[in-house]
Amino acid sequence: MKPDFPKLAWATTSSSHAPAYFAQTAEHALALLRSTNPADRQYLSNNMVHDHATGRGCLRRTSEALRDAAEELGAHFGFQRFLAQLTRQESPPAPPPPTPGGQPR
Repeated sequence: MKPDFPKLAWATTSSSHAPAYFAQTAEHALALLRSTNPADRQYLSNNMVHDHATGRGCLRRTSEALRDAAEELGAHFGFQRFLAQLTRQESPPAPPPPTPGGQPR
């Protein structure tokens, strides 16, 4: 079992897309304040809601991918600790320390 690094890569990619959607949301909100045409206002409002929801979706998927990767990494380290305990138990006992002067007992 090895950690799932593709999930970490996916989280990085997904989180990098979110700021662009939030920036677009802000641009639509500012344009909405300046707009007087009802059709433009409706268009900007719809796009603002859509971009904000898309940005939140990116962050939600990032969170899910990080959670899954952390769970798999925890399981991996738990397995490593388990193996380390087994190998410690199976290793032969250490030889007794030498006597002073190097004479056998």
